[in-house]
Amino acid sequence: MKLIRFGQAGKEKPGILLQDGKRIDVSAFGEDYTEQFFETGGLDRLGKWLKDNAAKAPVVSDSERLSAPIVRPSKLICIGLNYSDHAAESNMQLPVEPIIFFKATSAIVGPEDEIVIPKNSEKTDWEVELAVVIGKKASYVEEKDALDYIAGYVLHNDYSERAFQLERSGQWVKGKSCDTFAPLGPWLATKDEIGDINNLRLWLTVNGKTMQDGNSKNLIFKIPFLVSYLS
Repeated sequence: MKLIRFGQAGKEKPGILLQDGKRIDVSAFGEDYTEQFFETGGLDRLGKWLKDNAAKAPVVSDSERLSAPIVRPSKLICIGLNYSDHAAESNMQLPVEPIIFFKATSAIVGPEDEIVIPKNSEKTDWEVELAVVIGKKASYVEEKDALDYIAGYVLHNDYSERAFQLERSGQWVKGKSCDTFAPLGPWLATKDEIGDINNLRLWLTVNGKTMQDGNSKNLIFKIPFLVSYLS
């Protein structure tokens, strides 16, 4: 499934992007895409509901705003410098252990929402990232079991203010955690939608110009390891 949330900011409703590209309103299902939804088997309940109700669910207009496809999570944990090609182009040594930082959940916005540039910003920047949505409480998870804890994946545009982050005593959170600095979406793809998680192309354009074009195969620390490590 591809989960979306749509509507005016603060009044979003849950929806689904169907295989034919049509977007439907699943408010009648009665649950939003919260942490409780995921950790209590919500994806299975929604899948069963869709079999009987998808055909008669209201269609969502293509002009409707999309928000982040999950209700504000309790944590947004990020891994810094985790692509070998990015580290090479930055002339930085490969980390021997994951570099961890947090973004405030108030940084989360929709994929097309406006970004608020912080006052005195000099070097606001962007990076395309693959975000992993954890589907249930994960504590001391073995790497071999890590994928069982993943609900799905979503794109994250990781905004940073580089002068704040790198030129002022290494203030990673100051540079990366500003409000609106974590657009997510446009949808959450459940695990069954993804073929090889270690071979996903991730690219980013700015004003029509390709600025990034990478692949998850270049991750230094792979996703199962990271889930286990963070847990």
